[in-house]
Amino acid sequence: MAVAGGVTIADLAAELGVTKSTVSRALNGYPDISEATRERVRALAQANGYLASSAARNLKRGRRETIGVVLPVHSGTMSQPFLAEFFDAVSRTLHASGYDLLTATARSREDALRTHERLIAARKVDGFILPRTEMRDARVGLLRESGVPFVAHGRTAHKAHHAWFDIDNVAAFRMAVAHLAGLGHRRVAFVGGPNSFNFASQRLEGYRAGLREAGLPADDSLIIMGTLDAPSGLESGRRLLDLAKPPTAIVCATDAIAVGVMRALTERHMRAGRDVAVTGYDDIPLAAFLDPPLTTFSQEIEKSGERVAGMLLELIAGARPEDLQELHDAVFVRRASDGGPLGKSETAKRTDAEHPH
Repeated sequence: MAVAGGVTIADLAAELGVTKSTVSRALNGYPDISEATRERVRALAQANGYLASSAARNLKRGRRETIGVVLPVHSGTMSQPFLAEFFDAVSRTLHASGYDLLTATARSREDALRTHERLIAARKVDGFILPRTEMRDARVGLLRESGVPFVAHGRTAHKAHHAWFDIDNVAAFRMAVAHLAGLGHRRVAFVGGPNSFNFASQRLEGYRAGLREAGLPADDSLIIMGTLDAPSGLESGRRLLDLAKPPTAIVCATDAIAVGVMRALTERHMRAGRDVAVTGYDDIPLAAFLDPPLTTFSQEIEKSGERVAGMLLELIAGARPEDLQELHDAVFVRRASDGGPLGKSETAKRTDAEHPH
């Protein structure tokens, strides 16, 4: 291929026998283009100096080929394996399209806003991913006003006007309660996180809807809203087990919470799946290796991260935010931490047999 005057997308398309649109979408990481085609396009572009000239054009237009994310470190969020796995998938997807991921942290909502403002003013990024959305999310207003492309991982009150990717939390927790009710449980507890997070509020909503649909009474003493980590789960589990009428099943808003709840059971010489059913959410890698393995819901974290990154690249390439709004279902992963309730006499009998005085 002749390179005099610079290689164009039309040149690459003609050489590969594909359309100019295919070349453009391949170079921008669109998910509707196969990985094999993207590799062919990128290899030819690099061999003929197109990527270098493209980078120069982007610099002239003010592009940095960098995506920003400001991670919250309050309320135990940084302790969650979900975030690390999610952003690993995001980073790999961006890297395949020539973009880097710039990560900052914030210890408060105000700090997060200031950090976004600083990155926008310095023109250090081409767009943002917003994790842990809130219903009234000031970050959304700031970014919409600034005109910087962004994808929210979760819906907000302004979801009709911005790009977002979300999992149907309500449906998942309705299913969790229905599953436990089907096993015979009548006292089903819920341990969640701060309701300021949209997903936490949705999971509580799904739990309550599940109770109604199963014909189970609502009992506020069976609902504990803490933080999103194992220590909070441990403390919440202790409180639930200390009730005059403790639950026979505990639905946890995250796997990390479930780990703490299972530790509380162990302290009482009890076992998840035998004495008290426990379910989680996230399907972190540790979940399958707990004792017993945790029944949970998978968000297919890797696919979610890849899709969020791909959506942001589409926005940067000119797609409309209103065309990039996706709601997906979580996948139920049944293991051994759930089970039907035991009678008190049978539970005591097994406990005494395993832990004689």
